[in-house]
Amino acid sequence: MTFEQSLARLDEILEQLSNGDTTLETSLSLYTEGAALIESCTKQLSEAKLKIERLSLKKEVPEDEL
Repeated sequence: MTFEQSLARLDEILEQLSNGDTTLETSLSLYTEGAALIESCTKQLSEAKLKIERLSLKKEVPEDEL
């Protein structure tokens, strides 16, 4: 699932939970799914940040010094 797809699904989950018309079991299931999606998004963002930092470092330091 892409980052954007995960965010869209998180929006859906938030809307469902905010309506308040789901059962406790469904709410717990949605919460669990949302927590996993948040973890996935956080990981993807961390990886993207690391890539950007590496690219920035390469740009700042001449290649013969790496």
